[in-house]
Amino acid sequence: MTTTNPVIDARDLGIRFLRGSRRAMLRAALGDLFGRSRPGTTTGGDDEPGSLWALRHVDLQLPAGTCLGVCGSNGAGKTTLLRMLAGIYDPDEGSVSVAGRTSVLLSLGAATSHHLSGRDNVRLAGKVLGLESRHIEALYPQVCEFAELDAATMATPVRYYSSGMRTRLGFAIASVLEPDVLLLDEILAVGDQRFRTKSAARLDELMGRARAIVVSSHSVSFLKEHCDHGLWIENGRVQACGPGLGAFNEYARFAGIRP
Repeated sequence: MTTTNPVIDARDLGIRFLRGSRRAMLRAALGDLFGRSRPGTTTGGDDEPGSLWALRHVDLQLPAGTCLGVCGSNGAGKTTLLRMLAGIYDPDEGSVSVAGRTSVLLSLGAATSHHLSGRDNVRLAGKVLGLESRHIEALYPQVCEFAELDAATMATPVRYYSSGMRTRLGFAIASVLEPDVLLLDEILAVGDQRFRTKSAARLDELMGRARAIVVSSHSVSFLKEHCDHGLWIENGRVQACGPGLGAFNEYARFAGIRP
C-alpha cells in the first residue's frame, strides 16, 4: 500500500524478541506502564538461537481519512504492530513515522491511570496529546457524556470502576480528544452490545473528520463493515494489504471463517 504524504509510513519494519527472556518480559511490561520500551532485542544474526522476529518486512503507507483493519491469528503480530505505531517499541530494522497526535487504546483500561480519578485521566491524556487546558476543559463534558459517567463517578479513582466503566472512559478519552491517529487493539470486543454499537458509530464519525484509524480485531465482520483498508498479518509477515475487502476475505478463507 503506497500513498503520497501518508499519515502512517512504515518501511521494511521489523522487530525481534528474545524468546522466553525475563528481560524481554520486563521491558515489555515497562513499555505498557510508561509508554516506551525496547522488548529485549538482540543484535546478532537472523538465526541466533533464542531470537524471534515478531514482525518483519512490514510496509504500510496509510493516507489521511483511512480506517485500517488489522486481522490475523492469535500471536500473528497485530498488537506488536500497534505498539510500534504508538512508539512503545522501537524497530530493529526499517523505519516508522506517524504524523500528528496519536491516541492509543491497546487493551482494557490502557488509556487510563488507575490511581487517578476519571477527570484527572482526561486532563492527563489531553496534556499528553499537547492540548491546552482550556481545550481539554471544553471537551471534558463530551468525554463524560460519551462514557456515560456522572460527576461523582468522574471524581472517583479509576481503580474503583468496573471493567465496563473503564472501557467506556478509555474509549471516550481516546476518541473525543480529537487525535489525528487513533490506534485500537481489540477494545471494541469488550463491553455490552449497545456500547459496541455506539463505539462503531463513533469510528464512522472520526473517519468523516479525516482521521486515520487503525483497528485490530478478531471479528472479520466488524472490520469489513467499518474499515476501508485491510491488513492481514500471519507469523509476523504481511500476507495481504490494500484498500477494500480483499485482505479480510483472504484471511477469512485461510482461517475457515464463513463470510
